[in-house]
Amino acid sequence: MRANQKRLIISVIVLILALLPLLIPHGGAEGGTFLSKIAANIRLGLDIKGGALLEYQMVTQAPKEELNSLADRVVEVLRRRLDAAGFTEATVEKVTAKIEYGQDIPPVRVRVEIPGITDIEKAERLIGSTGKLYFADVLDIETGEATPQIPSDLLFEVSKRKLQGAEPYWLRDIHFGKLENGVRNQTWFLISPKVLVGTQFMELNGSSVTDAQPGVNPKPRPGQGKFMVTLKFNSEGANAFYKITAEKASYTSGDVKNRLAIVLDDRVIIAPGVDEPISGGSAVITGLQTIDEAKEVAILVGSGNLPVELASFNKQILSPTLGRDIIMAALWAGIAGLIIVMIYMVIFYGIMGLVADIALVYNSLLLFGLLSATGSILTLPGIAGIILTIGTTVDGNVLIYERIKEELRLGKTPENAIDSAFRKVFWTIFDANLTTIIAGLVLLYFGTGTVKGFAITLILGVIGAMFTNLVVSRTMLTGMSGSIKPARYVKETRTGGGEAR
Repeated sequence: MRANQKRLIISVIVLILALLPLLIPHGGAEGGTFLSKIAANIRLGLDIKGGALLEYQMVTQAPKEELNSLADRVVEVLRRRLDAAGFTEATVEKVTAKIEYGQDIPPVRVRVEIPGITDIEKAERLIGSTGKLYFADVLDIETGEATPQIPSDLLFEVSKRKLQGAEPYWLRDIHFGKLENGVRNQTWFLISPKVLVGTQFMELNGSSVTDAQPGVNPKPRPGQGKFMVTLKFNSEGANAFYKITAEKASYTSGDVKNRLAIVLDDRVIIAPGVDEPISGGSAVITGLQTIDEAKEVAILVGSGNLPVELASFNKQILSPTLGRDIIMAALWAGIAGLIIVMIYMVIFYGIMGLVADIALVYNSLLLFGLLSATGSILTLPGIAGIILTIGTTVDGNVLIYERIKEELRLGKTPENAIDSAFRKVFWTIFDANLTTIIAGLVLLYFGTGTVKGFAITLILGVIGAMFTNLVVSRTMLTGMSGSIKPARYVKETRTGGGEAR
């Protein structure tokens, strides 16, 4: 099989893989035109689509001069939680209010804007209202709509724990439960914030967790979920966790006291059973049904504790920041600019310019497919990254075409000129795009919020531009080499008093 045929097959396969995420409905694309259904598969940012706005005030007795530094730490933790959840375009900022006499407004509060979310409860679960994470004893489990009563056989144990500062209380599962026959069946856990180990009570909080990652369980038990979360503890936490799990493992599987609850913001994230004492500073929570569930557990457990409690100050669903007219004007301006570039390429490079135009469309489809497949959120900074990648694609083609023209002036046939030009220009294009990708990776690593969104779009677009220039454009140029007229690109040169053509 000829090399160009292989490139053609690869180009077609990549295009199909890019189109699939755009064509397969992700939900929310009911009705509307074909283009609107495709657009529904791309997550839009707050400035285009709207989202959730949450504002919190800090519950603390710290002096006023320390509120700003506390707010900075809260912003950092919330930023990590949202980035881990994939909401890189979310905005987390500290808001300082100028208080006038009689106003009841917190002097320093934290504002969170999450694009693409219309479920306030989901947004609050991702953020956490207080951020206090701890491991707890489980004494009983009930299901029902209202808070259960403490069973009579546990009243004596509850009174003993109360004297030790470990008074049990009912907490519900972090999910709100399912509504069945007008009744919301909620799972309730009777938990104690301190775990009884022998005759002593031990505390273990979220500051001991250094990492939490979702994953696929390679050996799931029959009838259980195939996903898991891996936890890692610091040295102090590892020692406490070993003693606690050794106590829990002494109870038989199925016994409620065999469970260890992980609690965040007075909600039980998960309460798995303990099979055996866990040493070494790492643990695995298995039996999770979906990868989304595993990701949520990992985010909530591993994102870190907030330094203060947060109380909800304001929460609402936001409409798009930009008006529809402004969005449409920007869209038409982008289309007009793209058309002008495409006309320019055809005028100056003829059939090779047409190849460049097709490459532009190909790379655009590739970029939007990657945005859809990766779940990246598209906002105005992301659109800026797309425009930059259009320029990168055109720039690469111009570099290739100028090299082809030089090879044609040496008297080579179009096909030989194309092969020679791509060999000579390969490393130039590769190095130029690699430096841009490295810059994007730096922005992605050190940046936050919209900076990360721009970086993701830039990286994906430049990778697509490099593939389009070196593979797709070469495939089309080689296939159309018979239609390239060298006379169009060979300029007259004078030597002495005569002419050479």
